[in-house]
Amino acid sequence: MIRSEEGCRALRERRSVRRFRPEQIPEEDLRTILRVAADGPNARNLQRFHFTVVRDAALLDHMAELIRRQMLESGGEQAETASRPGYSPLHHAPTVVFVTGDLKSSFHVHTDCGIAAGLIVAAATELGVASCVTASSLFMFRGPEGEELRRRLAIPEGYQCVCTVALGYLDGELPPRPEKKDGVITWLG
Repeated sequence: MIRSEEGCRALRERRSVRRFRPEQIPEEDLRTILRVAADGPNARNLQRFHFTVVRDAALLDHMAELIRRQMLESGGEQAETASRPGYSPLHHAPTVVFVTGDLKSSFHVHTDCGIAAGLIVAAATELGVASCVTASSLFMFRGPEGEELRRRLAIPEGYQCVCTVALGYLDGELPPRPEKKDGVITWLG
């Protein structure tokens, strides 16, 4: 097994990026990132997840506006977030991966999709690609327009979006490390 303190440090120092440059990730790098996620662990190796990659800027802008409108209509904290000037739920990333799963097949699917999203982030970090995992994309699939987008994104029948991963290259400075809580680890033995 390869042991890499440098790799662990890179993962600890990564940040969720919300400002991306418009340039696309090379397709070879994107294929590597997705292969890592697809080859990752999942319950009983049933592989009940699916990745839809969107790199079309006009489609991403349309989806971001739909998500923002749905967030505004939802009220509360989501509406407050969506009303911020310049807010974009997909962070203007040039590539967005929709992580979907067959949620009716097993209660493990949320875990499998979470692992896959984490592996996308880890592989992207290793290749120098910035990322941000979001769940606001779930708003996009509400109503008839959401059903049309589900078809357009070729999400398999019965699958639902669990999260999205925005990918691209950092625009500007890396965000500061947020405060982390103590007491999130308990040791027994």
